Amino acid sequence: MIFLRENFKGLLLCISICALSYIIQLIEINIFNAKIFDVLIIALIIGIIVKNTPFNIPQIFSKNDQAPKFASKQLLEFAVILLGFKVNFSLIKESGLSLVILAIISVITCMIFVFILCKYIFNLDKSISILVATGNSICGNSAVAAMASVIKSTPNHIAIAISFSAVIGLVQVLLLPLISAFTNITDFQYGIIAGLSVYAVPQVVAASFVVSTEAGLIATQVKLLRVLMLGPVIIIVNFLAKSNSKSISKFQNISTYIPWFIIGFIIASIIGSLNLLPNTLIDYISSLTKILFAISMAGIGLTVNIKDLKGSALKVSMAVIFATLLMITIGVIGINLFNF
Repeated sequence: MIFLRENFKGLLLCISICALSYIIQLIEINIFNAKIFDVLIIALIIGIIVKNTPFNIPQIFSKNDQAPKFASKQLLEFAVILLGFKVNFSLIKESGLSLVILAIISVITCMIFVFILCKYIFNLDKSISILVATGNSICGNSAVAAMASVIKSTPNHIAIAISFSAVIGLVQVLLLPLISAFTNITDFQYGIIAGLSVYAVPQVVAASFVVSTEAGLIATQVKLLRVLMLGPVIIIVNFLAKSNSKSISKFQNISTYIPWFIIGFIIASIIGSLNLLPNTLIDYISSLTKILFAISMAGIGLTVNIKDLKGSALKVSMAVIFATLLMITIGVIGINLFNF
């Protein structure tokens, strides 16, 4: 209660930015008849703009940035738990073994390739490298946010990974349908390529349904298969990080290697997969999850110094472009190898 009383204005600022983001997205939909930028990106950008005004607005609302830090940490972790309710493991059975194998290969290959590219070729920070690899191999902003809590990334690193990946993702949405227009691939095959290569779920929808309903449905299904990899990938990365740490003792409990919110995510995923909750409640939880992620992005933006983003812009953008080309290549090889 004391924390809420002392940081009420700061939390209200984060919530207000979230609300403004939804309003901007509604305007965006009315003008362009499509979601050009996801509400999470809008909230992050507004937060960064507010933070970097000459008047230092965040400090007026919250001393020592406590409210934005709470939003970008504890609130973010709770949102990751709720994200699990939308996961349905029955999708694995419905998709068929070949499609599942292709999705797993694409995620693992992209994670390793992008991390090596960012860390050892472009000499980016290890944290940024992991975030860019995670976001582009799995499910965009949500994956970046979830991984950030595990590897203790700074707000600047999160902002870099999300903002530049999202911009390149927008270019994907505009250009990827040209593959369908200028090649002989079927809508089903295009859906697989789009589902494997496009950054975030809303962008997958935008890049695939514009071709056909069949392409949209298969692209969404493939993308959701990638989403299923979020929990295992985070657990593996956290395990490797802890194993390499000299400060870790021999005897560990499970929470050392699996963060509490990932345990919550797994439990929520099981509940969602067993259909223990009515669809209406799942829809409400999904909406709440999106809102909490947007508030968290606002909090992250409110602690980001825009000067710190400039040095990594080109390198991250190049890494995302290479990741996209890699995933498209895997998709093309996959549809021929598995005879889709």
